[in-house]
Amino acid sequence: MSLTKRICLFAGAAMSLSSVALAQSTNLDQGRALDRDLMADAAGRTNSLAQGDREFTVNVHGYTQFRYNVNSRDDEALDEDLTIGFQNARTAVNLSGNIANENWGYFVQFMFSDAFTSGDATLEDAYATYRAGNAWRWTFGQFKLPLYREAYMGDTFLLFADRSVNDSVFNTSRSQGLMVDFETDAIQFFGAFSDGAGTANTDFNSAAEADYAFTGRLNWKWAGAWKQARDFTSFQNSEFFGMVGVAGNYQDGGETFATVDNRRIDATIDAQIEGNGWNVFGAAMWANLEPEVGDDTDTFGFIVQGGIFVAPQWELIGSFDMVLPDDDVADADEFSTIRVGVNYYMVPDSHAMKATVDFSYFLDNPDESIVPASTLTGLLNSGDDGQWNLRAQLQWMF
Repeated sequence: MSLTKRICLFAGAAMSLSSVALAQSTNLDQGRALDRDLMADAAGRTNSLAQGDREFTVNVHGYTQFRYNVNSRDDEALDEDLTIGFQNARTAVNLSGNIANENWGYFVQFMFSDAFTSGDATLEDAYATYRAGNAWRWTFGQFKLPLYREAYMGDTFLLFADRSVNDSVFNTSRSQGLMVDFETDAIQFFGAFSDGAGTANTDFNSAAEADYAFTGRLNWKWAGAWKQARDFTSFQNSEFFGMVGVAGNYQDGGETFATVDNRRIDATIDAQIEGNGWNVFGAAMWANLEPEVGDDTDTFGFIVQGGIFVAPQWELIGSFDMVLPDDDVADADEFSTIRVGVNYYMVPDSHAMKATVDFSYFLDNPDESIVPASTLTGLLNSGDDGQWNLRAQLQWMF
């Protein structure tokens, strides 16, 4: 081979290697840019699988909450007081994006959990949205009812590793139906027409459904930005934020095929205040149930919680909640829980990677109350009071 040909081949190979290196450098820069986006706002990071002008988009998100639990029950009926072990509390995968244009959107989420389905996939959310202009939006499908504030808050934006025992009593969970909402600088309104509380993944002839259910929520913000309401945390150097909300739910059944003649009324009021590295949240709730057989019952509850940053990435947290059942309910006493803990935000000012250690002390006997046992709250079945649960959770979002 001539010297000229050798030089040309060598030059071509060098240019090829240079192109590969440039592409790798570009990919690395793009990866770093995505990492910065994740750190700045984990909830806003998307991985679009669509091409072109993004009229149709598919964005992939998800999160995992992995725990180690230590539970102690002072119950003479048990062989051992301690229950310990790891738990995949939640692993969620969701898809979202636009349909045809930016006015039409969708959200679908599947949940994998040791606590719910032993790791099997469950459909949680499946809805489409339409932005009608003038701050109005319609939602169609399966979604959370806009009632209790703690229940409506996203799993990854809670102050503790999980929701309170109070929430496990009042939570209306997901339903299927229609919802309309609008937002101004100071007001948010949500109104839903649905199958009623706890009717996710039910067919239209299911006995679990109500004939109809109406749910409404009104929030008033006197300071800050609405985006601050998406979590309970207020990082250092945050602006002051204040919001108060009221919500209600009414549902009834028994007038159509298979439905049960049960009526339910819910009402709640809550307030959330945040400052420079501190936060306080409080809520009171009431649920009235009129069953097909038996008397009406009124259940009350409240929760107060707060957090304060003692360093840029370290937050101390505490809460107290109580459930007050109706006096007419047999063997149902009040139930109280004290929780304390600490959060460490591995990614500063973001929930993308967070470690939580919290301790729950259950003051009362769960067998003599209406509160349900749940490995998510850390409360297990017991015939005595004085139970406690210590857990360490690692949360990551992707």
